[in-house]
Amino acid sequence: MFNLTKNTYKFFLASILTGGLFIAGCGEDTIAPQGDNIEFSYVQSGDTVDNSGILLLDTVKILLKDIKLNVANSSDSSNSKVGPFVLYLDLNQVGGTNFIGSNLIPVGTYDKLNFEVHKLGDTETPPDPEFLDANGRYSVVVKGSYNGVRFIYKSDKSAKQKLTFPNSLVVTETSTNVTLRILPYLWFVNAATNEYMDPTDPANDGEIENNIKDNIKANFKAFKDADKNGQPD
Repeated sequence: MFNLTKNTYKFFLASILTGGLFIAGCGEDTIAPQGDNIEFSYVQSGDTVDNSGILLLDTVKILLKDIKLNVANSSDSSNSKVGPFVLYLDLNQVGGTNFIGSNLIPVGTYDKLNFEVHKLGDTETPPDPEFLDANGRYSVVVKGSYNGVRFIYKSDKSAKQKLTFPNSLVVTETSTNVTLRILPYLWFVNAATNEYMDPTDPANDGEIENNIKDNIKANFKAFKDADKNGQPD
């Protein structure tokens, strides 16, 4: 049994890559409707600082863990250790949202989506072999090119994130869609110059790592998106 505190409901992404189902639990004082009433989608952004093509990202893989959906105006939270799961972004894909999964959760009002960008622990089995190599274990794997030179950038940073919906998410018996928008290009922007950093230059590792750890919240946004056009309703 999942250990959930009162007025907090936690769902888990069973499989990001294959569009697995959420698993929902409920605390006291809840009424569970019949049939799936929540869908979850994501959309990646190819927005760049300029149009010169200096930095081009092809794919991004992110390990997520401990995904929580909080009831509005509640500070309660559960701490079950769940995951990690792989979120896969294809930056060459144009338009449209990508379906992740659906589930049944209690009717109510929700205001936050919490999760952790997670570096693999020493005893964890990687859900994707690219998150483990002879040099270590990772939380983020980025593939692309800088000035035409191919690169693979791997980060070992972990970061807990809390996304507040721009408007409270009201879940009823009918289906509601939530879209997660990700802008990974900003991880590689130098804050002082507003220009892209070379991911192959070790001198840039510190700032890129800190961008992933500290600024990742600015690159994740969660919102209600009933028509699934990748824009907040």
